[in-house]
Amino acid sequence: MINTVLVIDDNALDNAVLRNYLYNEHLNLISALNGREALDMLEGRNIDVIVLDLVMPVMDGLSFLKAFKKTSFYGKVPVIVTTSRDSEDIIHKVITEYEVFDYILKPLDKINKMILINKIRSAIRYRNALKELDTLRRKKDRDGN
Repeated sequence: MINTVLVIDDNALDNAVLRNYLYNEHLNLISALNGREALDMLEGRNIDVIVLDLVMPVMDGLSFLKAFKKTSFYGKVPVIVTTSRDSEDIIHKVITEYEVFDYILKPLDKINKMILINKIRSAIRYRNALKELDTLRRKKDRDGN
């Protein structure tokens, strides 16, 4: 099974480079140029991980997280934030208020891209564990145990 990663970033070059890295990892990449577009893409797709840039036009990353928190996907699909903002306040906010899975600082040079791939792998393992737990809970409820 190929896992799907939704990358939300207005930088087309970053998207293309990341697509190449993820393709080599046998991951399906879909991309959105802003948070609004990404919210529209969530329905009807099996997204395993979201990689989110914070600085974008139309709907920035923080606005996306605020809206995402109100969806049925919140708490089920891990979010990894990428940001050039080396701000403790922003990082603290996305971790505590929006409970993102992880974050990484830009620029995504070769080393940071390798780190991001590892974070994505970890997020996929987490997502798969959540799916398995949900399956076991439904089975338990169905069996009445």
